This record gives sequence, C-alpha cells and structure tokens, in this order.
Amino acid sequence: METAVRESGFCPRRLGNVDAYLRRLVDTGQVAGAGALVTRRGRTAYRKSFGMRDLRKGLPMQDDSIYRIYSMTKTFTVAAAMTLYEKGLFKLQDPVAEFLPSFKSLKVAEHDKRGVVNLVPAKSPLTFEHLFTMTSGVPYPGPESYSARAFSEIQARRSAGGVTTAEIVDAAAGVPLCFHPGEYWMYGFSHDILGRLVEVISGKRLGEYLAELIFLPLGLKDTAFYVPEEKRDRLARAYTLTETGLMELHGLSADPGEQAEAPAFESGGGGLASTLDDVGRYGNLLLNFGKLDGYRLLSRKTIELMRKNHTDPAHIRAWGFKAQQGYAYGLGVRSMADTAAAGLNGSLGEWGWDGMLGTYFSVDPEEDLVAVFMIQRVPGSLEDLARRFSQTVYGAIDD
Repeated sequence: METAVRESGFCPRRLGNVDAYLRRLVDTGQVAGAGALVTRRGRTAYRKSFGMRDLRKGLPMQDDSIYRIYSMTKTFTVAAAMTLYEKGLFKLQDPVAEFLPSFKSLKVAEHDKRGVVNLVPAKSPLTFEHLFTMTSGVPYPGPESYSARAFSEIQARRSAGGVTTAEIVDAAAGVPLCFHPGEYWMYGFSHDILGRLVEVISGKRLGEYLAELIFLPLGLKDTAFYVPEEKRDRLARAYTLTETGLMELHGLSADPGEQAEAPAFESGGGGLASTLDDVGRYGNLLLNFGKLDGYRLLSRKTIELMRKNHTDPAHIRAWGFKAQQGYAYGLGVRSMADTAAAGLNGSLGEWGWDGMLGTYFSVDPEEDLVAVFMIQRVPGSLEDLARRFSQTVYGAIDD
C-alpha cells in the first residue's frame, strides 16, 4: 500500500492527518462513523473507515458499508440526461413543456410590499437549462415561502408511499414558482423533474436507465434507489447531532434504506444509496472526461460543458451555502472558481457535489485526483466537515 501511496504522489506520513481527522470526528462524538477514499493517478492512495455504522447494535463502519448519498444523486441524473443530450434529443434551451405538458402554464408567486401573494403567469418557459442549473424557481418543501409551503403538501403525498415519479412531478407543475425562470439560483426539486424527463425521453424508468448506462458498465454493484434485504446489514444508520449527542434518525424522505426493491418514486435529486468504491469509480470516470476502463459514458466536450460555470455571479453570491463559498455552479455540480475565497488548498476547476447526510465527492483534473468522504449525519452537507477533510487530503500531496 505504501508503494501505491508514494507512486500516487502522496506522503504516507502526511496521509496520517486524514486518519487523525476521521478518528477525531468519531472520538469527539460528532459522527457515529466515517469513511474516505482517495485516488490519484489511477491508484488508490487511501481507503479507510472509522467508528460505527450502527451504534445500537455495535456494528463497525466498514469500507463496503452502504450510505445514503442523497443529493450526490443529482450528478448521476445530470450525467444520464446528458447522454440523451448527446443524441440530440433535446437542447438546453428547449421548454420542458414540450416533453411534460403539465408545465405549460406555470404560475409565479409574487409578493407585494405588504407580503400579499399574487399568482402571475411566468414570463418565460421553464427550460432544461433552468432545471440543470437550479434557476427554475421550483422549491423544495418547507416553511420559507408560499411556494415551498405549497410544495409541502406534495411531500406529504410522497411520504405516504405508492406515488410514482410521474405523479409527483406532475403535481409539482401545479406549485407556483418562487420566481420567474432564470432570475435567481435556488436549491430545489429541479433535478427530480430532470429525472422524470430522462424517463420520458428514454422510455425507461430512471433507475433502469441509470443501471443500463452507468451502474452496470462501471461495475457499481451497490448503487441503487433501494438496498435489497441481503445487503441491509451493510447499511450505515443515519443520525442527527443534538445537544445530548447523536440520535438515530427514522422516516427520512426518499430513504433508499427503507426500500427492499425499486420504489414507486425514484428521486433523481436525492434517492440513491452507494459505497466508497462505487462513488470512487464514478468519480474516476468523470475525472477521465467520461471514460473508464474502455467504457465511455460521455464525451470530453460534454464533461467540459457540465463543469463550466452556467450561472450569473450575482446568483452565486446569493446561493447561501457556506460550504460552497468560492465555487461556481455548472450543470448540477459545483466548480471551484476562487480558492482564496473558498479558503481551500485545492485547485481551480475541482468539481463534484455533496449529500444531505454529509456525503461528498471531489474530482480534480489538475491533480488527477478523486476524493470521497462519507458520513450519515444531519446536519451534514451544510457543515464544514467535508471541507476539513479536503484540507487534509491536499495537505498530504508530496510532489
């Protein structure tokens, strides 16, 4: 292993800082367990797990433990959609309503100075690009706005189970947008709609299309919208950090750990489970500009388009994720634009995405590096745990 570490350009002693950091997260009670994988120059330089995947049962975290990767799913959905883009089946500027008629007559919830809500017609059609770049105005459910509160009713239907992806997305079309398409950047349900578009254009369920184009060709044997019974004991439990310590979470939205078979609703925005090795292989395909071990998923030019900034600087300043400071936003991925603003010792153009429970992956073409960090904790993605992990990885480069 030490030979592989040195050939990958890392210092074995300094990689001990990654060990120390992950152990510290566990020992101080910040997480139940953590795992990390780092590859460089096509070699695995680091692959370790610490702590517990199940505190109640006393089961240790292992390198093949299965994690809910939540919003990291978005990058898989984007990649799948771009395979259809490469066939000329849609343009980024195409209206979504050409494929999903329920999105023809969208309304926007405008607020006057007194806070009174007026529903007005959208000034422009919702396009594929708006979905890819999170500038659609489609929210996630929550208390933050009129539209988000209306979306919570759909969330309740989804949580009840048995509702299909098509039904959920059609219902989402009836929720007023938070703003006119293209006006702002806002994290929301956009990529779930994009997942439904993959289904409509491909003629296959999203999970089926992802398996056919990504999971099976790459050998991602543990990545799916569900965790079958025979793998259930490898699933890491999810926790929330409270004032009195870690508490196990139940009833998570779109939880693949609650599914023993493909669910009716396959969330293209956050429904996948995966492992360190699977995410690492997927990351290396992206690192190699769409090709791995002789299999090409996407062209180099398409990968370049995905990681390029697609949003206005004013949108980026207002996007509200402290963990993404210094990054621009491409087609469903962050892309490092200013290392000084980020305060990170990484590279310009490093890209990837995170997940709600603290999962994270990073693709760095300049350093020929892929880094994966996995925990299962809320708060997760909005904290700086992954950033600190990244600091220890870059600090171990020795060439």
